[in-house]
Amino acid sequence: MTEGSAVDTGAAPQTGVLPASQPAPRARHRLRDGLRSLFRSFPLRHIILVLDAGFRRLPWLWGHLRFPALVRRQGRGCICHWRAELKFPDNIELGDGVIIGAETTLGAHSPIRLGNHVRLSKGVTIETAGLDFSGHSAPYPHISAPITLEDDVWVGTGATILGGVTVGRGAVIAAGALVVTDIPAGSIAGGVPAKVIRR
Repeated sequence: MTEGSAVDTGAAPQTGVLPASQPAPRARHRLRDGLRSLFRSFPLRHIILVLDAGFRRLPWLWGHLRFPALVRRQGRGCICHWRAELKFPDNIELGDGVIIGAETTLGAHSPIRLGNHVRLSKGVTIETAGLDFSGHSAPYPHISAPITLEDDVWVGTGATILGGVTVGRGAVIAAGALVVTDIPAGSIAGGVPAKVIRR
């Protein structure tokens, strides 16, 4: 072999170009950046934000239509989040200005009465029905008892109130509490089971 002579290896020459089925990374980045710029542009961005707000309001509107149809005995200015669960709504009675938060459950197998300006935070459970474990073997019979929350009661996030309980006027139930006995008016109660922390 003489100096400068070419050797044929049978391999395709290396041109540095990717196959057509794999677009160059720079082209993908340019496409991504172009789409981002498009969605950030003034008219399209505002159209998307308006549509987003509209779709978010649809469940809110549904909740406002559904709530009065389900709970017929309610005072003025009551608000119920659309994700609240209302079981046996004919047994629920609300005073004025009651606010029921998201993911709250009202199980009204027996009557539930909420006085004026009662506030139920997110994830509260008020359940009148339960199981009777006294002197029985499985399957345990179901029992239920009414629940009353008097005026101006505030129930913290994730608290549970069980059947037969009356919470007195102006009482505060701490977040995560399990209320199985009556709570006196004007007190703060918390814990599992709930006990009066301060009067």
